[in-house]
Amino acid sequence: MQDIAYSDQLSAKRSALQQLWADTLPASLQDGYTVLPAPAPFGYRLRMDYVCSDDRFGLRVRKRFYAIVDLHECHLIPRSLFPVLRDVYAGAREQGIPDYNVYHNTGFLRYLVARRNVRDEWLLSFVTAEQAYAEQMAVAAQTALEAGAASVWWLLNPRHADLSFGEPVAHWGAEYLPQYVLGRTLHMGPNTFFQNNVEGFEQILRYITPYVAGAERLIDLYAGVGTIGICLAEHVKQVFAAELNDESVALAQHNIRLNALEGRVVVVQADVANLLQANRIVQGSAGDVLVVDPPRAGLGPDVCALLNDYGPQRIVYVSCNALTQHIDCQLLQTRYELVAAQGFDLFPQTYHCEHVVILERRADA
Repeated sequence: MQDIAYSDQLSAKRSALQQLWADTLPASLQDGYTVLPAPAPFGYRLRMDYVCSDDRFGLRVRKRFYAIVDLHECHLIPRSLFPVLRDVYAGAREQGIPDYNVYHNTGFLRYLVARRNVRDEWLLSFVTAEQAYAEQMAVAAQTALEAGAASVWWLLNPRHADLSFGEPVAHWGAEYLPQYVLGRTLHMGPNTFFQNNVEGFEQILRYITPYVAGAERLIDLYAGVGTIGICLAEHVKQVFAAELNDESVALAQHNIRLNALEGRVVVVQADVANLLQANRIVQGSAGDVLVVDPPRAGLGPDVCALLNDYGPQRIVYVSCNALTQHIDCQLLQTRYELVAAQGFDLFPQTYHCEHVVILERRADA
């Protein structure tokens, strides 16, 4: 949407969300409903996955999987960083490292993935289809370090599945990249999920803080590397977090220690539905508040049914997909009512928008 004025992008997103939520959003919330603009409409992304295919370095054409736009500039990360990444790619090719062919599923170098923090320190991952060219890869990694990378990883994805993640083969430089959120330091690795617009996500954290402040226990499901629980820990007595991905759990535990929150924040590895069904962990005191930030697929009917049965007084639902969030909220209406909603434009120049709703358990539920 880079050809559309940013104010018009915001208006379109607000209209689309209002239309989607028209049958669910109480009349008292509709007049004041807004989408909060991004702090920076360009250069905001903290992760970019650049495809390497047939001497092209860039992004896929929308709805044309095999077509790659060969980029020579990119406005979604700082403009000064992209030429550096392009030069690292060119250097790898000069070393004799072959590209991957996305149509025939042959070749070697699939992706260059750049992750950066709000201080513009960056981590670079080479994602390859084979474990070969070891000497050339070491030279390419050294080139990236000399170009300013704090950390370089070699990740292996030998499958046909088009993923920009993989099994670690080697790394050079620092093991982790620090990220800074609301005064907290959190480490992230090459495969772990982290919010792609930290300044925008800080707006969300500030928005939800009054709804969790003073809680006896904050229950953080889909916790990732622990961002929400760690950043909000100072406002509650205790945080219980759950995450399924083992690498993210390990980093969450590492981040808890890094922020001296042992005992205050506890994280377990668990599937959310299994956790709710087996332990009914959210059926606690009236002082519990549940925060969920699920993947784009949303909570799903099983988790919603369990929350209807055992959920706490308040649910804070953060979503990167308002469509699945809306479906979930309709399921949760059995026992909950929507009391607040706010859009956050964490993804300017795209059709995506982050959405937050606050749900309170009905008095008769």
